Amino acid sequence: MRLNLNQLAIFVQVIECEGFSAASQVLFLSQSSVSKQVQNLEIALRTQLVDRSGPKIRPTLAGKVLLAQTKEVLALADQAVKAVHAAALLGEEPLTIGSTSTIGGHFLPPVLLELRRREPALQFSVAVSTAEQLAEALEEGRTGIGLTGSPLPPGRYRSERLLSEDMLLICPADHPLAGQDLTPADLADETFLLRECGSQTRRQLTDLLQSWELSGAPTLDLWGTEGVKEGVRIGLGVGLVPRRSVRLELRHGVLAELAVRPAPEGRAVTVNWTLARPLTAYEQMLLPLLREVTRAPGHDIPAPRRPPA
Repeated sequence: MRLNLNQLAIFVQVIECEGFSAASQVLFLSQSSVSKQVQNLEIALRTQLVDRSGPKIRPTLAGKVLLAQTKEVLALADQAVKAVHAAALLGEEPLTIGSTSTIGGHFLPPVLLELRRREPALQFSVAVSTAEQLAEALEEGRTGIGLTGSPLPPGRYRSERLLSEDMLLICPADHPLAGQDLTPADLADETFLLRECGSQTRRQLTDLLQSWELSGAPTLDLWGTEGVKEGVRIGLGVGLVPRRSVRLELRHGVLAELAVRPAPEGRAVTVNWTLARPLTAYEQMLLPLLREVTRAPGHDIPAPRRPPA
């Protein structure tokens, strides 16, 4: 048999209001109509769901079981309605993916390529900003999905870690320290290239210099990962970048890694979505796609083996 969602909703309201009369006022139905719908539900299930013997309506044991299941069923029905409404907007609303700059530049392209393959007619864009600005965009509903290095504060967001990527200190290929096992003290004479203010990479490098007792080392501010890479290439200093962003330069001998111990900690790639509004159909499609692409063989760039310390 198939249950009637309308009868189930009326049953829940009767139990929560502890009476047919109170439920009828909430539902804007006559008391007799409310009572009849609950009776029909009991007839269909061939069991008593409501104890009518006391001054207040109470569910029977069977009614308690049905009540718990019904709330889940009604919640799923609401989600189905929202999904249908979101699907009706397909082709009308473009997909905007929020991202911090490093992730948007080096992590997202394979995802976007697969998205274009699956949905060639979809109009999408990447809105690059700081993590703080991205949180505001999610809060205001300007985007429903955002990618950051760290989870956004819980409460109004949900976050899921997709993968962890290596962070490494890079230098020119002909740097005298390239290929050596180093301690932080070996880097005392180096200039460190910092990302712009608000960058998570900048915070990580400044924290790293402090832990290495090199907080007084000379620094130079540049913009973006590409700016740091180019600055390192021409000899302005050394810089901290995700391994993914320099895989080609390392492979072709344009840049080299400074193998310092303790090494920089890896950094997560995290997807965040807002609880302030339901995700659109395309945003719902993007979440499993992000998981699928990031977990595909060959997506991660493994770190090279280092000799034992």
